[in-house]
Amino acid sequence: MEANLQSQVELLSKCHDQEEMRSRRKMLLVHGVAEDNKEGTSAVFAKVITEHLSVTVEDIQISRCHRLGQAKKDTPRPILVKLRDVHLRDSIWYSKTQLKGTGITISEFLNKVRHDTFMEARKLFGVSKCWTRNGTIHIIAPDGTRYQVNSLAELKANPLPSSAATVKQPSNMTVSRDNKRPKRLIKRPIV
Repeated sequence: MEANLQSQVELLSKCHDQEEMRSRRKMLLVHGVAEDNKEGTSAVFAKVITEHLSVTVEDIQISRCHRLGQAKKDTPRPILVKLRDVHLRDSIWYSKTQLKGTGITISEFLNKVRHDTFMEARKLFGVSKCWTRNGTIHIIAPDGTRYQVNSLAELKANPLPSSAATVKQPSNMTVSRDNKRPKRLIKRPIV
């Protein structure tokens, strides 16, 4: 009975996590943009994106835009922006590599569970071997295998760098060696 309740709680937690990430799909965080006391954050965001990326952003395309946290003297606060259109968000997201060398970075607005998982994955596998896309954390293991995880439990089920010799797949995931992308197996009951 207790195991059944525990599995139901885990399922509800996963559903809540998925819904929360779905509500954030039009949001981005912009780090490294200089801060001014009397700035219009939407205008600053639009100017930065239009200047540095090959994407034009107008104020009308921004649903909400503000800085996060308390103002600090030495570092600018990140800008949280929610766009009206997912396609605009994706075009900004996929052209963010043009920001290299500017000191400005763009990241996804992850919830606490996924942010903690992402930070732990970066500690275990390295910064260059972990990234996010559409709220999912992507990891390249030491043997070159790619994984997708959404929680610490899923991360712990994947191989750690120290155990590269004994690579073990989670039971619900297979890896195709030709394109190295994980494919989820659908378990169906035998009738």
